Amino acid sequence: MKLVVSEDMSRMSREASNWCVDKRAKSMFLPAGRTPSELYRLWEKERPAFLNGVDFLQIDDVLTGQGKGQFRRFFESELPSYLSQFRWIVRCDAVADVAILGLGLNGHVAFHEPGLGRDFFSGCVKLSDTTVGQLAAEPETWGITYGAGAFARCRSVCIMGGGASKRDVLKRLLAGDDSLPATALMKHPDLTIFADRAGMEGADELTAA
Repeated sequence: MKLVVSEDMSRMSREASNWCVDKRAKSMFLPAGRTPSELYRLWEKERPAFLNGVDFLQIDDVLTGQGKGQFRRFFESELPSYLSQFRWIVRCDAVADVAILGLGLNGHVAFHEPGLGRDFFSGCVKLSDTTVGQLAAEPETWGITYGAGAFARCRSVCIMGGGASKRDVLKRLLAGDDSLPATALMKHPDLTIFADRAGMEGADELTAA
């Protein structure tokens, strides 16, 4: 595992994009959410050549309630230049070369929520109270998602955890807290964790970007 700590979210996004260049991926799992938004804005602005022809696999979406389909709408808004390259989540039976993942406050990756098996590959899941709160969704909301079992099969994985709100969960992840779904990926042979100084404040060991 490699830890890359940048000065701020903007620099973290640039570092994550540079990481992607080196992977020469033909397919990528991509997350929705606030953390990767700056990365996507960078891609929209600069249109890097390494993204040409890459298949983008949507990793999760909301299935029920008023938020149904909101992550697809997120990508339609954030990455409009790349929509023809997307494979929208339906059957959840694919594997990608690379996974770019966000880190939830409860340690989830995609909608692989705490309590699901560490090898969970994909399926429909009831969202945790923490996730429902983050999404401002109705109680008993369900989602469709890939899980750590799918991401573990990728050649390379990165987890993005920027911002002060991720400080606690990042510390727990780096400490190997087995209650966090993301911890299932800590032994992946090519895992990089990207964070910023706000998210890592108080950590004892940092690898500066």
